[in-house]
Amino acid sequence: MFRFYYSYDLISELEKELQRDHKMVQLMIDEYDLFLLSKALFEGVSNELTAEVVVVSTSHKKSMKLVNLCKRLIDMNVEIYWKVDKNLFVKEDYFAIFDKEYLVCKKKQEDFENPESLVRSKNDFFNGLTLASKKLSMFDGDIQIDLELDRSIVYPGEEVFLKWEVKNAHEVEIEPLDEKLAESGTKAVLIDENIKFTLVAKNKGGVQKKSVFVRVLKIKEITFGTEVFDPVLKEYIPILPINAESYDYAVYIGQKVKISWDIKMLGKLLESKLGNLPMVGFHEFEISTQTNFNFIFKSINNEQHKHLTFHCFENPEIFKQEAEPTETKTTKRDNFFKIFLFLVKDIFSKIFKK
Repeated sequence: MFRFYYSYDLISELEKELQRDHKMVQLMIDEYDLFLLSKALFEGVSNELTAEVVVVSTSHKKSMKLVNLCKRLIDMNVEIYWKVDKNLFVKEDYFAIFDKEYLVCKKKQEDFENPESLVRSKNDFFNGLTLASKKLSMFDGDIQIDLELDRSIVYPGEEVFLKWEVKNAHEVEIEPLDEKLAESGTKAVLIDENIKFTLVAKNKGGVQKKSVFVRVLKIKEITFGTEVFDPVLKEYIPILPINAESYDYAVYIGQKVKISWDIKMLGKLLESKLGNLPMVGFHEFEISTQTNFNFIFKSINNEQHKHLTFHCFENPEIFKQEAEPTETKTTKRDNFFKIFLFLVKDIFSKIFKK
């Protein structure tokens, strides 16, 4: 689930998060913040945390203290990028993304549709910074690794492409693929669940590792609420389909029907007769014959269909509009449901016998 949190005391918040059970963190901070976070960062990567850091600065100059800190982090497989950008430095809109789904930022963000769109936007922004920044390399001639993913957020059943290049290594493998690989290449992998890929390169001098993380989004089923108007109670009451596996409903001829929905996902909703629909809304109509609705929800990598059918019954008694005492309404309501359930069973027993 995508979520975000902003705090003016970003460092304290990040120190707490780095102690939690995360697989990966992407940090955009300045060099001063890097010093403040160094202890928590060392502890995190010691516990198998994968870390990528973009350090924002106003120049390419680095103090010896900073160089030594970066070397220690790089030796622990932390990737550090140096970005010279005065505007970013002055803006101080620093942030961290944990496991591609939880954003912690220093400032309130501009208008956004939902947490998913905000996290995706920050993730894309961070990836762009790594491409536009200078990667710090302090291996002193030892093993050097480049490992990339074409996509880091996917749906179940989609492929990602791994691309790697290794120098000064005689043995290369990517966990959990469990196979020996050439020093450079690409590989397509089918993804069904969250996964961390770790490239392990070895030579006589030692071992170097680099990891990437793929977040798999859960596909949520779209749902619709269905109600009918009870003229005795003068209010809408919910109705259910005939069984859990169908979207067939039974209603009375002349009755008002209301279909409602609230879809909290990025995409577009449409219906074959109604056209484009808002992501939150409802449709009311008075039914006179069997009525079908074919709803289609389209997202970037997914398409869902829901077919609703309303079968009609005659029951003129329920639509009498005489004024009745309040105390009789409860009895009327009970009778309404008894008649309704009897007719539902009767009509569908005839339908399924055919």
